[in-house]
Formats: sequence, structure tokens, C-alpha cells
Amino acid sequence: MECTPNRESLLALIQPDMHLTKDFIKRIYGYEISYPGFAEQAIDALARAGCSKARKYYEDWVAEYEAAYNAEMKEVAHWYRLELEKRWEKRRKEGEEQRTQRERKQSSRKWMDGLF
Repeated sequence: MECTPNRESLLALIQPDMHLTKDFIKRIYGYEISYPGFAEQAIDALARAGCSKARKYYEDWVAEYEAAYNAEMKEVAHWYRLELEKRWEKRRKEGEEQRTQRERKQSSRKWMDGLF
């Protein structure tokens, strides 16, 4: 399919004899993200061109895409939470080590002060 640099040229591609593809639906969805209401405009144009199932195809594709996206984001969120927990534990341990070192220095100073 040819490159469609703007919404108007995508709408201009809608013809009665066109073959509606998933790629075309993806392009509609992409413009919908940036320009809310575009999908409705494109679906109406497709319906006028004779594609009575355009809305169903679009809604099915969006539902499938968003379900896959949400599942992937759930995995990413789980991984990220584990990474943050690791970092937190590392910082907590480093803080404990620094506190222990300070306490040792302070007790050795007290001991040294007691000698003089």
C-alpha cells in the first residue's frame, strides 16, 4: 500500500472497489490516536463506499491489538517492579553498610579519645 502522509490522503484512498486490509485499519487507528474522531470519520467513509462491516473489522482489530498491548505492558510492569525492588534492596544494604562503618569510626574515636 502506498504511503499516506496525512489523514486526507488516507480518506481519499477509500473507494467502492477497494480491499480493506489490516494495514489500512492500523493506519486509521494510528490517526485516531493523534486525532480523536478520525476513526469515526474513516468508518463512515468506508460505509458509504459499501463496506458495511468496516466498524466491526475496526473494533475487532482494536480489541485484539489493545489486549495484546495490555498483556505486554503487564509483563513490562512486573519486570520493572522487580527491578525497582532489586535497586531498593541494594540501596538499603549500602545504607546499612555505611551506617555500620560510621558506627565503627565513632566507636574507635571514642576509644581513642579515652586513651588520651
